[in-house]
Amino acid sequence: MLPVIYTLDQDRSLKLGFRGIAKLEKVFGTNVDKWNLKELTFDQVAEILAESLRRELPDITTDKVMDLVDDYSDINTAIKKTFECINETFGKNAVTVVEEQPPEAAQEVVQGTVI
Repeated sequence: MLPVIYTLDQDRSLKLGFRGIAKLEKVFGTNVDKWNLKELTFDQVAEILAESLRRELPDITTDKVMDLVDDYSDINTAIKKTFECINETFGKNAVTVVEEQPPEAAQEVVQGTVI
């Protein structure tokens, strides 16, 4: 599994491993096979990004992730990079254990609402 590069304050490597997925299952309160990526909240996106940055930034928090996104990126890119990281973790050509968001249905923020 290759890391997904996300340019924030500098190029950052997003990578989820076994431990990261296990932590996210605890945070979400459900097994990975029950995640619905079409209904992720912004907090959940930040949790996934924080966990995927943890190898590089061991003390990263969701608040810091949100600050990095606000300062160096945008919400749509953060969501896109989250999906890329999950797809890279579970494999693009294999049936994934999480429901995948089709690329043509990428989320856009319109008047403060994710559609």
